[in-house]
Amino acid sequence: MVLISLAPADCLASSMVDGMETGQKMAMSDRVTPGRDPGSRCDASVPFAKLQALGNDFVFLSQHHLRASAAGRDLLDNFAEKGALLARRLCDRHFGIGADGLILVAESDNALCQLSWSYFNADGSAAMMCGNGLRCLALYAVDNQLVDSGQFSISTGIGPVPVVFESPERITTDLGQPILESALIPVAGEPRSQVLKESLTIGGLSFSVTCVSMGNPHCVVFESGLKESDFRVLAPRMQELSFFPQGVNVEFVDIVDRSHARVFVWERGCGPTLACASGAAATLVAGVLEGRLERSAVIELPGGNLKVTWLSDKGHVLISGPASCSYKGVLDLGAFLPTEKRA
Repeated sequence: MVLISLAPADCLASSMVDGMETGQKMAMSDRVTPGRDPGSRCDASVPFAKLQALGNDFVFLSQHHLRASAAGRDLLDNFAEKGALLARRLCDRHFGIGADGLILVAESDNALCQLSWSYFNADGSAAMMCGNGLRCLALYAVDNQLVDSGQFSISTGIGPVPVVFESPERITTDLGQPILESALIPVAGEPRSQVLKESLTIGGLSFSVTCVSMGNPHCVVFESGLKESDFRVLAPRMQELSFFPQGVNVEFVDIVDRSHARVFVWERGCGPTLACASGAAATLVAGVLEGRLERSAVIELPGGNLKVTWLSDKGHVLISGPASCSYKGVLDLGAFLPTEKRA
């Protein structure tokens, strides 16, 4: 584990830690100029952590730590607006820390949950669900003694998510029942109970798609016969279709056998990622609905494997996989957020 400090004079150092990966591009107005506001130096330092699950990586901030500074309290008071801007800046792999998303760990108002979260994608869009982010949050909670045992629940936008923490290599989350109704996923057209093997045409190519929501919308395409270079062109065009009024995560899937599928993911708000746990869940559900997969299977993603099970009794989807902490550090919020000009 590496400990680093991000202050205005050295806020570009994290791009070295992230290996100068190609990531999301920011508008010029979102880019950070180190030290551009001398008044912001050293008066808004907060701890952060960088965690990853199968290469799907996240910057973590804590409500508890943010309350310790005026800048942090201001961020919490205006998190819907400023959190989106902060996510874009922190997640940029050249001008920030670099990540697929920003996670704020907070206390829960739900008596059934030990903690809650707010999640922003790298482009600043909010999301209710991120399966890999939840496993990272589980590890963060255990490492920072925010929970009393290895079994606890996290409050999310789709309700409480139960977690079983056995080790950093095996963390299981219960994402609940998949949403299959078209209006709730959502997809366009007349309401229907399932969106199963429907035809979509992009660039003169026709695809059979099955759509599922795991708290976020997914479009699953099996055995397209295309190369990864084709996926990278077609997936963002698919996301822009009016068929998906709230956008969509896209999974292109090759079936290895009935208990093993290989997936390429293009995430809403992130683009191509090494892993998407909710996408793995959607892949299994779609595979079962299409008669291609068993109810329990290994879903292979570019960053590694997840074990996904769709329970036949309760209908809940369970995901098991690893998470790890890459490094911890301290950042100056004044380097990433605009501050009031001093007289």
